[in-house]
Amino acid sequence: MYLCICQSVSDRQIREAVALGDRTMGDLVIRLGVGMTCGKCIDSVRECLEACLAAPASVSSPSPAAPVAAEAAPAPAEGDAAPQQRPAWFATDL
Repeated sequence: MYLCICQSVSDRQIREAVALGDRTMGDLVIRLGVGMTCGKCIDSVRECLEACLAAPASVSSPSPAAPVAAEAAPAPAEGDAAPQQRPAWFATDL
C-alpha cells in the first residue's frame, strides 16, 4: 500500500529500508524522500516504521552481507605517472 503518494513510497519499501538499517524518520527521509513534498504521509510512515521496528526479525529478511576485503590496487609501473589527486567538490559556505 502506498504511504507517500508524492514520492510513490509503499509500506514494502519502508520494510526494506528498515531491513537495510534505517531506524528513524530522518533515515527514511534521506533514503526515500518521504514527507519532503506535502508532509501528509508523516503519521502513517511513522506508524509503519514503528511497527517494523517492533516486529521481530523474520527468517526471510535479508541478512547483512559479510564484509568483503577490497583488493589492493597494483602499484603503477615505473614509467607511469602517479594518479593526480582531485580537489574536494563540496562547498564550505553552506
